[in-house]
Amino acid sequence: MNIDLVLMRSLCISYFCTINGVKMKQLFGFIFFGLMLMPSCKQQRQDVSYVTPPISIGHFDHAFFNMDSANFSSDLQHLKIDFPDFFHVTQTDATLKSRFSDAQVRELFDAVDACFADTNLLNNKIHESFQYFYHYFPDHKPLSIRTWVSNFERLEPVLVSNKTLLISLDMYLGSNADFYNTAPDYIKQSFEKKYLLPDLFSAYFEANTPLSGDNSLLASMLHYGKIQYLTALMLPDASEDIIMRYPVKKMNWCFHNEADVWAYFIENKLLFSSIQENKRRFIDDAPFSKFNANFDRETPGRIGQWIGWNIIKSYMKANPEKTLVELMNEQDARKILRESRYKPKS
Repeated sequence: MNIDLVLMRSLCISYFCTINGVKMKQLFGFIFFGLMLMPSCKQQRQDVSYVTPPISIGHFDHAFFNMDSANFSSDLQHLKIDFPDFFHVTQTDATLKSRFSDAQVRELFDAVDACFADTNLLNNKIHESFQYFYHYFPDHKPLSIRTWVSNFERLEPVLVSNKTLLISLDMYLGSNADFYNTAPDYIKQSFEKKYLLPDLFSAYFEANTPLSGDNSLLASMLHYGKIQYLTALMLPDASEDIIMRYPVKKMNWCFHNEADVWAYFIENKLLFSSIQENKRRFIDDAPFSKFNANFDRETPGRIGQWIGWNIIKSYMKANPEKTLVELMNEQDARKILRESRYKPKS
């Protein structure tokens, strides 16, 4: 399936929560200055050396496309035993053989195989990150992590199904890969390997963090703020631009204008508004957030999520006795804001 058709469908069906003016400070000039000045979200490193995460990692993509065509039927039966989650009753062996022989899908796998040739390296990174996961959630049940080539049949790079996390490696070939030529820049810039682990945990925590019945902008901000906060804990070496999937220049814009963005939300009485348009302007994935001002294109999309993350950080700092499970289950947005004592510096 061509990715531009998937993108058109996905942009028409927006099921993630969401995208007026105040004078903003000028963004510092060059991106390398930004790299020097950009604050880090790195968490205090925990000792996780004692943790053996109860996870299993499997690469369906490699196993499937490395089958022997001369012994396809026999190899396929072994594959069904090793990867039962990939097979369902509506699939026939003939359909699977057609996919195995499809030149377009094979070309995509070859690109994936070149990009992720060393699966041990990927396995080690996943293993290390889940040491942090099971450090923070020691009683969590075992999880299965599987990789595959989606052929852009789903736009989401990571799918969560019960205790299985499915990673589409063809969504991480690099923003300049020819397969993404028709994708908008703000979408294909996230198709980089460095975002794989943040996407993995963001998808998992999004699927497992309860949604509030509160439809306000603030509630959406805090919902995604929890997800970013939890993801950052699992990846203590990742900077905020990696967690947020922001270009460094736009991440720096956030750092330098946080107080003004917050003032804008307050002055325009947006926090407790349930108008869906506000979520589209400040929560949805987009090339930029929509303040309806001349600086809009300097901003990243989803800036409401980033402000929500900062509120959650303040909330957890002010309430160190709170557990992560309590954070995930707390749905009173006004309470979180009040107890966070969030006040960004001008």
